[in-house]
Amino acid sequence: MITKIKNQNQNIANILSGQSSKLHVHLSAAQLAHLRSVSEIVLATVAVAGTVLLAAVAPNIFQAVDKLFIHKSRKKISFSKKKAKIQQAIYYLKRTGKIKVGASKGQLRVRLTNLGRKRVEEADFGSLAVPKPSGWNQKWWQVAADIPTKQYRQAADALRWKLKQMGFYSLQRTLWLYPYDPRRELQMVVDRFGVGRFVAVMEVSGLDKDDEGKMKRYFKQRGIL
Repeated sequence: MITKIKNQNQNIANILSGQSSKLHVHLSAAQLAHLRSVSEIVLATVAVAGTVLLAAVAPNIFQAVDKLFIHKSRKKISFSKKKAKIQQAIYYLKRTGKIKVGASKGQLRVRLTNLGRKRVEEADFGSLAVPKPSGWNQKWWQVAADIPTKQYRQAADALRWKLKQMGFYSLQRTLWLYPYDPRRELQMVVDRFGVGRFVAVMEVSGLDKDDEGKMKRYFKQRGIL
């Protein structure tokens, strides 16, 4: 067993050393923007590709790691450092049961496990955001969350935290506003916390001028408007 693991690890190292410049699988700009570690990049790439040859996704992983470090430190790192970090990430994900790596016709295939899929879903939920359209119709989307806190205190707190994280404006403790249609993303949130029946969403066109002025400043400061 030890020999088999060593051989597999050496094959991984060889694949990463000989990765080509041909790209097979692409992560979107939105996905890349929210990835914070090399392990998350590997998981996200495999999640997009499904069960796939490691050699096929290695170039994409290298490219995404480049973007990650340019974003974090505004400079590229050497090929050898990228290779070492990707190799460590793959070993870590194997060891913690988030990916499976197996031989198939002399090549290595990699796939997500249920644990790895769950981790990807958690990362996706953590980076959930309402897409910004090309223009704004000058109307607002109102989210009213009338949650009975006696029975659902934890869920109510979690919903408020998530809406704040996503950039919603809190007009009142149970009333939030956003300039773009949030219904798809909000459905994911309320389903996660089990409070959908207590949350109502509607588009509104008329608000108090002072409140509207505060909201416009709030969303402009955050680059949402």
